[in-house]
Amino acid sequence: MKRFGILSLKFFLGIIGILFISCSPVLFSLNNPFDFQLFYLSLVDLVKDIMNPSEWRFNYRVSWKEVGTLSFTDFFKGPYLYSMTILILSLLVSLFVSFGLALWTTLTKGRVKRITLKVVKVLESFPDFSYIFLIQIVVVQIFLATDILILEFYSLGDNLVYIAPILCLSVLPTLLFFKLFILLYEEEAEQPYVELAKSKGLSQFDIFIRHCTPNVLKSIFFQSKSIVWLTLSSMLIIEYLFGSNGILYYLLYDFSPKGTTFILVSIFAPFFIFYSISEYVVNKERIERNTIFEKYNLPFLDIVQFQSILRHKRLGAKLAQPLKTLRIILLKHWKIMISIAVVLGLLVISFMYSVLFNNQIDQINFVYSDEGRIISKAPHPPSGAVLFGTDPYGYSILQQLLVGLKYTIIITLIIATFRIVAGYIFGLIYVFYLNQKIRKVINSIADGMHFLPLTLVVFMLLQPILINNTGEWNTTLFERLLFQSLIMALIVLPVTTSLIGNEMNETLKKEYVQSSVVMGGSLLWILIKHINPQLWRKLVLFWTQHVVQVLQMFVHLGILNIFVGGARYYPDTPYRLVPKIYELSGMIAISREVFITKQFWMIIPPLVVFMLLIYCFKTIAEGISPKSALLMPQRLKRSEAVKTNIVNQTQDIKSFVRLSDVK
Repeated sequence: MKRFGILSLKFFLGIIGILFISCSPVLFSLNNPFDFQLFYLSLVDLVKDIMNPSEWRFNYRVSWKEVGTLSFTDFFKGPYLYSMTILILSLLVSLFVSFGLALWTTLTKGRVKRITLKVVKVLESFPDFSYIFLIQIVVVQIFLATDILILEFYSLGDNLVYIAPILCLSVLPTLLFFKLFILLYEEEAEQPYVELAKSKGLSQFDIFIRHCTPNVLKSIFFQSKSIVWLTLSSMLIIEYLFGSNGILYYLLYDFSPKGTTFILVSIFAPFFIFYSISEYVVNKERIERNTIFEKYNLPFLDIVQFQSILRHKRLGAKLAQPLKTLRIILLKHWKIMISIAVVLGLLVISFMYSVLFNNQIDQINFVYSDEGRIISKAPHPPSGAVLFGTDPYGYSILQQLLVGLKYTIIITLIIATFRIVAGYIFGLIYVFYLNQKIRKVINSIADGMHFLPLTLVVFMLLQPILINNTGEWNTTLFERLLFQSLIMALIVLPVTTSLIGNEMNETLKKEYVQSSVVMGGSLLWILIKHINPQLWRKLVLFWTQHVVQVLQMFVHLGILNIFVGGARYYPDTPYRLVPKIYELSGMIAISREVFITKQFWMIIPPLVVFMLLIYCFKTIAEGISPKSALLMPQRLKRSEAVKTNIVNQTQDIKSFVRLSDVK
């Protein structure tokens, strides 16, 4: 009964959070930003609408002049059921396919296994929406060869498509589940019970199926929330490109707090209930901070200890250890060096083009022959006259790439860095200054965010900032970039705080750290001597993962016409949003038109650049992963590694004891 009350409280807090999110766009209005009185009035009106069943309906556009209504009941029976069917079937297909592929890969040895893992890594670098174009190209080629159309790609009226969106949506979660299965199977293979089963004569297949798989599936369930989180955002983009009248369609045309609240609740509630019941059935173990820190109030700084840190002979070596380890990684892992060189090379090329050509982008409406005849009209396909071709308005795609690269890369790095720095700072507060109840609230918020489409939430908050319908900006470009960076960084703050805080917690559970606390170690001492040496590698890994996530989010936002720096309608372009700066996500905005017209040359160049950036940062993440053997200058045997760890711990404790002698 107590557990039911806790789950009910979490669900209630989740609903309250959704109400605040639904009303928060009014805080970012261009005309009157941060008007908390208007926010309060919107919240009151939203609660009144929720309490009045006659207001439970959507307003949507039937045509340019006609507006229709749809009750929440009809929405639930039609568009919502259609979207959730595609989502659930995609996740199930992903789970079964990835399980079979992972089991086959695990049981396979040698060259086949290495090739499979490399292919998966390359496919994972594709932005999720790109699989639509890849599958469409395959289907078109089969149709041209056999005159048989094996898949329908676009929804028209009541003709809803299922197979194509399920296939496209299931690719990314299949790759993520596959990597997770491989990792968990490798960990299980090192357990003692596997050696015991082998000694009894069981085959490798029987061991993995009967003994390893139950443990792996349990871990898969607990770690699947992040995959579901990414899939929810991908589902909305798939809907948009396939022209489906699903969840996203009604949100785009009814951007009111009432409609937004109902859509977010309809997505949040089923996943929250499913995971809550499942965790109760399997009796999930909760990882909490060691109780020793509930009893001891650690001072932030102790002068004697601080002087000892400054005088310590090994201080310079300890502070330089992360840089030394990174240098070892770079020297031994040539793939990381190449990846960093590629990213820096793209940045240098973009800056050089800006300096030499002042960000010039040519507009070519017509291409003429030597005789003066018109050869082609915009958009122009790639040719000797127009390398990479042009977009529908005649602007050179190559020049747009050269101009936009620096904005995309720099802003992505800034957002990812801010996420990790803020998560680290709040992680310290989470671990050392918050009590158990507040930590549980933060964990609940972070847990509930996995059931909301991140792209959808960011889209809601950025739309009033970055889309201008009036023709004149009331904010500067720097202010819009700052707002966008802060929103995209802070929206995941509960998740990063919980993640980094729990990593700190694992270090604090070690006996030698507890000994330092008992003997009077200050927070600064614990941080410098124990937490940071264990945490910095994972922080760099988290940073590269967030870089990839931000790049993926830029792709999604570009498809939804949310551009970096903002966009506005001009009098001569009443139906087209013109970006303020040329940036790669703005080039993705024509994806839907390309999907229909099959003019793939307009989307392939920015898509290849995004793939290249994602692949480079994934390579960097794999190289610096704590599981990588490259993090150790020498390969130590297990007994030697344990011995070295004990010696290091003893030295730390001895150095701490000698603090009392410092004068």
